[in-house]
Amino acid sequence: MSADELEAALDALRTARATVDDEAADRLETPVDRVETALEAGRTLDHGALARITRTLDELVEDADGEAAAALSDATAAVSAYREGVPGA
Repeated sequence: MSADELEAALDALRTARATVDDEAADRLETPVDRVETALEAGRTLDHGALARITRTLDELVEDADGEAAAALSDATAAVSAYREGVPGA
């Protein structure tokens, strides 16, 4: 659970937001903001926050295809990689 992993998750979320339609991009605003805020404050995210982000990504990937689906899957993988290091699983 490093700041680098959280930064990678943020980059993946931003990429996903840029590739999806407007409605999906709106749904990604909260997760992106939450990760940005944590990074700026030097904090981590707990399992609950990460689960909500993952759930949003999972819901969005169901309706996505092509580049958007790939970007959403990459974001899910990045969030999951970060979450593996979060204590209290």
